[in-house]
Amino acid sequence: MKRKMLMSMLAAALSASLLAGCGSRAKPADSGSVVTAEEEDGVDAAQEADVEEEPVTEASEEADIAEEPGAGNEPEEADVGQESEESEVPEDETELEPVNWLEEHGIAITSQGDWPVNLYGYDSYVEDYVCDFEAGVNVAISETIEGADEGFKKVTAVYTVDMSNMPEEVTGCRWNTSSFDRYTGTYFRGNAKTKDAVRIGDEYYDIRTEYEQENNWPLSIVTYTVTCPADYDGTVFQFGYTSPEKGEEYDKNDYTARLYTMDELPYYGEGYLRFTLTDE
Repeated sequence: MKRKMLMSMLAAALSASLLAGCGSRAKPADSGSVVTAEEEDGVDAAQEADVEEEPVTEASEEADIAEEPGAGNEPEEADVGQESEESEVPEDETELEPVNWLEEHGIAITSQGDWPVNLYGYDSYVEDYVCDFEAGVNVAISETIEGADEGFKKVTAVYTVDMSNMPEEVTGCRWNTSSFDRYTGTYFRGNAKTKDAVRIGDEYYDIRTEYEQENNWPLSIVTYTVTCPADYDGTVFQFGYTSPEKGEEYDKNDYTARLYTMDELPYYGEGYLRFTLTDE
C-alpha cells in the first residue's frame, strides 16, 4: 500500500534584532565629574521609524507563505482494505535540529563579569580621532516579568564601563551596544521595535529594545533591555568597538524594510564581546 506523505517546509524565521548603539563619553577638562554622552548609533533612524506603523518585513511574509505547502494526497482508494497493523505504524520522522546561528558562525559566548574592551578615543569632536585605548567593562544580566505585558519578559544587561585608562590627550570615547537572536542572527533594532523578529512554534513575535545611560566619571553605566516572549531564550547581548566610519556604514541600511543579520552589519567580527543570561 502506498503511504500518504506530508511534506513540510520549515520556514527559517529571520528573527533577529540587535540594538546597535554607540555611546560617546567626554572626559572632564579639569576635575569635573560630569561626562557628556552622545546618542547611540542608529537611534535616530530607529526612533523615527516607530512614529508610523512599521510594515511587516518581506522576509517574514515569505516565511509565512511557505510555511506548510501541501504535497498533494494519494488517491483515497489506495488505503482501501488495508488492515495490516504494520501499515498503522507511522513512518519515522527525522527531527531537524534548530538552526543555531552562533555555532554556524563560530561565535563564542563570554561569561558575565569583568572584561577589557578596546574603544575609539577622540579629541573634542568625534571625527578628531586620537587613538584606541583599553577600557574595562563589567557585565551583569538579569530577567523579570515586572513591567512587561502578559506572556512577555524583560531581559536586561547592565554594562559598567570604566574609562580610568583614558589617555590624557583623549577627551571622549565611543562604543557599540547591540542585541540579536542566537538562532538566526537577526539583529534587534536599537531603541526600537523589530517586527516579527523571532519565531516560536508557528507564531512570530516582535522584539523591543531600550537603551539608558548614566555617567559618573570615570564610570558610565549602560542599561540595555530586551522585551521578548516569556519562553524565549535566544537573546544575545553584544558590546564592543565602533567609529564614525562604522556608524556611517550602519546608517546606509533601511532597518524598517527587512530583517538584518549581524554579519550584514559593521558591528561583526573581532572586537566584540557577546553575552547571554545563562552564559551559554
